[in-house]
Amino acid sequence: MYILSKKEMFEADKFTIEEIGIKEEILMENAGQKMADEIVKIVSLKDLITIFCGFGNNAGDGFVVARKLKNYGFNVRILIVSDEKKFKNSVLLNYLICKNLKIKINFYDEGCLDDIVKNSNVIVDALFGIGFKGEIFAPFNNVISKINSSTAKIISLDIPSGVNADLNVVQKEAVKADYTLTVSFLKESSVLFPSKLNYGKIIVVDAGICVNPNIASSLKKSWGELEFKKTKPVKCPGTNKRKEGKALIVGGSNNMPGSIILTSKAFCEAGGGLTLVATTKYVKERLISSMFEATYLNVNEEEGFLKDLEVIDDVDVIACGPGLSRKSFSRNVVRKIILSNKIIVLDADALFFLDDELLNLIKTRKFATVLTPHEGEMARLCNVSSEIVKNNRFSISKEKAKELNVYLVLKGPHTIVTTPKGEQFINFSGNEGLSKGGSGDVLTGIIAYYLTKNENIQHAISNAVYFHGKVADLLLKNGETKNSITPTKLIENLKLVI
Repeated sequence: MYILSKKEMFEADKFTIEEIGIKEEILMENAGQKMADEIVKIVSLKDLITIFCGFGNNAGDGFVVARKLKNYGFNVRILIVSDEKKFKNSVLLNYLICKNLKIKINFYDEGCLDDIVKNSNVIVDALFGIGFKGEIFAPFNNVISKINSSTAKIISLDIPSGVNADLNVVQKEAVKADYTLTVSFLKESSVLFPSKLNYGKIIVVDAGICVNPNIASSLKKSWGELEFKKTKPVKCPGTNKRKEGKALIVGGSNNMPGSIILTSKAFCEAGGGLTLVATTKYVKERLISSMFEATYLNVNEEEGFLKDLEVIDDVDVIACGPGLSRKSFSRNVVRKIILSNKIIVLDADALFFLDDELLNLIKTRKFATVLTPHEGEMARLCNVSSEIVKNNRFSISKEKAKELNVYLVLKGPHTIVTTPKGEQFINFSGNEGLSKGGSGDVLTGIIAYYLTKNENIQHAISNAVYFHGKVADLLLKNGETKNSITPTKLIENLKLVI
């Protein structure tokens, strides 16, 4: 499914009307019909449903919904927070139809607002929609405040009013919906935080809007269960340990032994055939006692930190960074891995060493490079604040991936995988239980495994990210809580997804 910005949504709407030939009033009818059909599943015939309408196309959707619900036998009324003189084209047409059907219509009056809100069991928000920008002005701020303080079930059409389609920043008075029925495609703000919280449960309704196939490859896409099932690798009869992939896992230090242990175990438990580990003697002794499957590479160390290693050719993927440390001499380890002729994954402390020289080396690599920063690491990589990264996750990921010629995994809620060409895929698995130290180390191991199995690098990375989040989701389903999920439990339960 596509995830569109406001501009992209308007372009899709225009393309559908002008190039495909579907008239605006038909699109509005389609959207209203599908929305009404979803609302019927949420409400009961006993409910009094009030539809709050502004003056744009979102109001037009609201008028169609009112008509459909009326025809279905529901008790529905409309409150217009506008002037009917502002209605144009399809909006005016559907407003007049509601009048002809004798649907009860009220116009905003501050004196009666409290009673209307208080008496409503269900409030349908059709005030602004995708056209909203700037600040919420009077009297809408007062109306939305009353809506949010009500006990009614709140259903927004397309976008909760007061939420910008593109931004994670939310106006204080924005509608806090229980459900949002979004038209045809997800909007950017529905996968960003904190704006996502205003959407409630999101249901996509197909209004028949089409994207221009000439630009489809440049649009953001979701990656969920359907995509995972279509592209995940499977073990075939007659396979062997070499065919199941060999990875070199590099990292660990005396004061951070756990990270590389988690990464190594995750690679093996996900399905890796051969696990080769480069770590310090101290960490090696602890890993041997808990993971008999690994083999080890000879390394040079100093004061319990990796100093140097010889990168071997007999591996499919190299993953470097978890627990490596930020000792200056460990930079040479990262440099050697960048210079290798292998697919590489750089995570955690490996990202710390990416100065101008190493970044220039990365740009010219002939083999795939995967960077897996969280927002703080991304901020350092881009020399900006974490707040700037948080507020511009899509654009900043795309710019950096294209600039460095890398696959960039910007971790966080709805992790974004961006290809060197700027294609973006947004993950739809996972929960807050992953917000613990070590979760990223597990992900690095899973990514390394999938990279040994998929010829398509983007499929491999996106599947690994989905797999990682899905384990956390299944742990919740099986009795764990968001507080009790740990990286160790993730590894122990990878089989739930497999």
